[in-house]
Amino acid sequence: MCERPDKAGGQVVETPLAPLETESVSPDPAAPLSYNRDVRPILSDKCFACHGPDRGAREADLRLDVAEDGRGYDGAHAYAAVPGDVEASELVEHIHSDKPKSMMPPPKVKNPLSEDEKAILVRWIEEGAKYEPHWAFLPIEKSEPPALDDPWIRNDIDRFVHAKLSEQGIKPSPEASKVAWLRRVTQDLTGLPPALDAIDVFAADQSPEAYEKVVDELLESDDYAEHMASIWLDNARYADSNGFQFDNRRKMWPWRDWVIHAYRSNMPFDQFVTEQLAGDLLPNPTEDQRIATGFNRNHPTTIEGGVIEEEYRVTNVNDRTTTMGTLFMGLTLECTRCHDHKYDPITIDEYYELYAFFNTGADPGKGEKHKSIKPFIERSVGDQKGEVMIMEEKPRKTFILEGGQFDQIGAEVRPDVPDVLPAFGDRPRNRLGLSQWLLAEENPLMARVTVNRLWQQFFGIGLFKSPDNLGLQSEVPSHPRLLDYLAADFREQGWDLHAFIKQVVLSSTYRQDSTHRPELQDPDNRLLARGPSFRLPAEMIRDQALYASGLLSRKQGGPSVFPYQPNGVWEDLNAPKSHAEFYIESKGEDLYRKSLYTYWRRAAIHPAMQIFDAPSRDVCSVKRETTNTPLQALATLHDRTYVEASRKLAERVIKQQPERSAQIALLMRHVLSREPDDEEAALLLGLHAERLATYRKEPQAISKLMAVGESKPDVSLDADQVAALADVALAIFNLSETLTRK
Repeated sequence: MCERPDKAGGQVVETPLAPLETESVSPDPAAPLSYNRDVRPILSDKCFACHGPDRGAREADLRLDVAEDGRGYDGAHAYAAVPGDVEASELVEHIHSDKPKSMMPPPKVKNPLSEDEKAILVRWIEEGAKYEPHWAFLPIEKSEPPALDDPWIRNDIDRFVHAKLSEQGIKPSPEASKVAWLRRVTQDLTGLPPALDAIDVFAADQSPEAYEKVVDELLESDDYAEHMASIWLDNARYADSNGFQFDNRRKMWPWRDWVIHAYRSNMPFDQFVTEQLAGDLLPNPTEDQRIATGFNRNHPTTIEGGVIEEEYRVTNVNDRTTTMGTLFMGLTLECTRCHDHKYDPITIDEYYELYAFFNTGADPGKGEKHKSIKPFIERSVGDQKGEVMIMEEKPRKTFILEGGQFDQIGAEVRPDVPDVLPAFGDRPRNRLGLSQWLLAEENPLMARVTVNRLWQQFFGIGLFKSPDNLGLQSEVPSHPRLLDYLAADFREQGWDLHAFIKQVVLSSTYRQDSTHRPELQDPDNRLLARGPSFRLPAEMIRDQALYASGLLSRKQGGPSVFPYQPNGVWEDLNAPKSHAEFYIESKGEDLYRKSLYTYWRRAAIHPAMQIFDAPSRDVCSVKRETTNTPLQALATLHDRTYVEASRKLAERVIKQQPERSAQIALLMRHVLSREPDDEEAALLLGLHAERLATYRKEPQAISKLMAVGESKPDVSLDADQVAALADVALAIFNLSETLTRK
């Protein structure tokens, strides 16, 4: 039994802990309901706001999120849900009432129960009103993979997936072609398409080790380290500007370079987390370990002279606390800054106990004009110096802040963790002890949220859909046994990212063809009955165009750069003159560096990033939204980056292939890693002929095209041929297939 009492008074769970069994796919209608899958989502969405964990908002002294309150309450000697007795259950009366005063949920909240939801609640009571512990708070159990004998199965991931498909009477999709898999895995691990010679070598390699050899080479590449770092920058809310007020620049790029180095060396993920949370608290910390703690200082800051310093210091500590909660616990801690959580069993007291771990930083609430906020460290690359902000300890008492207000001081608290989770034990009550607790074997959250984010990276969606929320409002996992198997295995393998990634990308599950299967009615591919397919992130869309054209710079590290950007984007931020900053485009190869190194100004992120849904990075972000708007096509058709890349790609291809149809085929290979089929070739040849005729009639259009971008045109080539082929290249850059990871 797990019966740790929470600080609001009830027992959180009352049933024996068991391996996670509930799955998100609905069972046979004749099978018993599952509280976690079928009932809790309804109660959480419709009832917990007034009858849940939040003591301050709880109505009628009734709490429906825990069994001892939900099954009955003494206030009116009535019972909310009497096991097996619908007539005696007040809950049934209220959900079926048509009287505004007794109807639940109340009409004023405008969130009524559907008839199906009412029927589920009634059926739940008929079946005994059984409660279950929330799946995310259960210990991680490493189940034995299903014992299946099928040639499709390559590793244990496939065993779990195949078993689930078999239960549904579904067969996996056919395997993707070798080249399709190579393109997929290269994009996933490096953010770039495969080189043409790599395609040829892999296609010719018929050895059993061919796939694994490719993965090993990709994992050892600098491109892998930079791509993984690019994803982590969203998680860690990295930016090159302060965020508040005039959003002036800061020099945090040495921390960004530390992240790249950590991925390049395959630093164990537990060490990666510990050094960022608490590198300064390690015995005799190195300079690199202190730089790693810049993770805690990536939040927005202010240099405004008139601010109340303590107010902004509290804001900074809140950010560190909620970032830790989102990234390493998968919980929405921000909700408890002002009051008890309305859905999860976490109180305001417990929020400030977590807050206390981060309330000992020596940094003030504001910085000096035009300077980084101390404490900071040198880090120089060439003649460029970056003053990366770091963490240092300064003893300080912590108090509950009533309503989240910095000047409304309540009771004193000490560093601790929520009662619904394993006890903190005798670990040091500081950030180092917190990282040890997060990574401990008994902690059910850290490993789950980490492998889920990694799974999301390769499949577009996690094994549970909400990577930032494992709380009571989260959907149960599609493959819970697989999730826990991967979480436990990741820990047992020493938090080795390379080992985890190899297991995923070498599986038959990952190697399936990604063609949509409409007959399955599974648009999000939760059953994993096909390969993953999703729109590329902003950085990859730009970088692959530069890569295909031959323009991409492979220079690593150092200060952020300023690629092409439309005029006027920064102007509204530049007042008064004493704080004005101007976007001055880089020169030479800095114009063509990877998007990872693009200067990130929070109040005005680069339009090419924003248009393709990159976040501002004001806060921790663990999943980017995906939208489709006409502005995206406007960018990829007219932005200087893509026009120039098309021209340089055309020059590159003309030098390699003199014959027209061969040029078209080579364009496709450079961009899409494949040759066109007959219909595509005919269409593209027709486009080329049309554009060539136009340019020969309008030579001034050729001059206009050749002037786009800083790279000089190759005057040894026929300009009209380059211009026509450039337009074909631009069309290929704008294909849906080009913008999609398939």
